Amino acid sequence: MDRRQRIAITEFVSDRTPRPLLAPVLNFDLAEEVASLRAEEAWTAHGHNARTLIKHSELRLVLITLRDGYQLHEQQVAERVSFQTLSGALRVHVPTETLQLRSGQLIALDRQVPFTVEALEDSAFLLWLGWSKD
Repeated sequence: MDRRQRIAITEFVSDRTPRPLLAPVLNFDLAEEVASLRAEEAWTAHGHNARTLIKHSELRLVLITLRDGYQLHEQQVAERVSFQTLSGALRVHVPTETLQLRSGQLIALDRQVPFTVEALEDSAFLLWLGWSKD
């Protein structure tokens, strides 16, 4: 029986090496992080993968990789969000418009704005999420 089968069903265990999400200083090589996500089984099997890089009480930063054609279905969060494309191209659908994001571009959405993200090619992006202390 592998390690995942021995834990409670509500508990998630990653095969990744644990590392701090909260520290006075965190340093990342984003190209290396993207390569690591694309080397994992989730990328190969499902066409997407993600890793939380920073988890402060008021901010989350998630690195997300999407395969060409993959779509993150509609999301709506209580806090502000922004997307910064690192590589590839994304289409972000919001109620009032559709935005194209190429490498190096960034958009920000106010609270409660629903969005859908679609990869127009293999892509990597940072998702910045404001986070309430409530």
